[in-house]
Amino acid sequence: MKNFKSIITASILILGASAGSAYASCNCGTIRNIVNDGVKRVNEHTTSVGNDITQTILQGVAQMSAYSKRQTEAQKRITEAAQVNDVTREKQIARGVAESGRFDPAASACVDLSGIFSIGKAGGGKGLSGKDITNASRNWSYGNEDIGKPVIQGGLAIANAIITDRDRFKGIGGFADPTTDARLITDAITLDTTQKDIAGAHIRLINNIVDPAPAKPITALEAKTPAGRSQIAARQIDASRRSAAHSVLSYLGDIATPTGSAELADWAKKAAPQGYPYQVGDQVSQLQAMDIFVRSRFPNAMWHEQLAQMSPDAIAREQLLATALTQQIEWMRFDLERRNSVVFAAMLSTMLDDRDTRATSIPIAPSSSGT
Repeated sequence: MKNFKSIITASILILGASAGSAYASCNCGTIRNIVNDGVKRVNEHTTSVGNDITQTILQGVAQMSAYSKRQTEAQKRITEAAQVNDVTREKQIARGVAESGRFDPAASACVDLSGIFSIGKAGGGKGLSGKDITNASRNWSYGNEDIGKPVIQGGLAIANAIITDRDRFKGIGGFADPTTDARLITDAITLDTTQKDIAGAHIRLINNIVDPAPAKPITALEAKTPAGRSQIAARQIDASRRSAAHSVLSYLGDIATPTGSAELADWAKKAAPQGYPYQVGDQVSQLQAMDIFVRSRFPNAMWHEQLAQMSPDAIAREQLLATALTQQIEWMRFDLERRNSVVFAAMLSTMLDDRDTRATSIPIAPSSSGT
């Protein structure tokens, strides 16, 4: 700006000097030329100075833009570096937690979920269930189907059927006479009723307990007589009370007969601990599945060693599995208690009936009309 002012001042002085000399000689053309030349020079200097100023401003702006761009790029790199550090830190934290075992599953997780949930799966069981055994026993009592033919014949035919089954099923299940040994039911961890001999021994045992020697069915002709109808009514009462015993034995059979699937058997073979006292075959009952679950943990020293190394989450999972098993057992106990309640009611009714026939006749006061 100082240069610009100096140029303007010099130009004015030149013009003044030129004009003074022109006026002195009174030469107008010369004066005009001098003025025009001065104006031209001023314009040229002004344009040059303006261009210099513009170029200087543009260079300054360019320098500022480059600096701002470098600042922006630097800030971007700083931000990215901070983000990378945050991600790296989080990765290291996650890795450290993982290596500590926090996310490790329970040692038994691979076998716990592979087949245990097929217990009682509809259509998964094979062989005769406790309900099937009970139905066969009731057919014996009523003289129905092939199993009830000896009952229709009566007398010696019933005795022969009992003795024949005793001889045929001798040694089945590891018992000398399973048709009279309740341990066939109570001690069996899996009663494989896919085998006909075991199923037959089971049915005969139930028959011998509940109704060993049923009376011959009432014929159609007998049913028309008063005595026949009385017999029908009495047998209905007996059948209802025997059904209470059947309900308990049916339930015991259900939990001991195969109620799972092939997946359950595969799970049982993998989960059974060393030294498991029972054989694990291709058929596994609900009772044996729960037995394996319990024995694979609480009495198992290896499980306790694994438990000591488990993460809190894995321990919580084991606790949930144990709680689920406890709930299942509690429900099974409740289911059995319902049946026991019916048995107790039937026993009480039978005792009352027996007492009523002997000791509840009400004496009638003698009539005083003849006195």
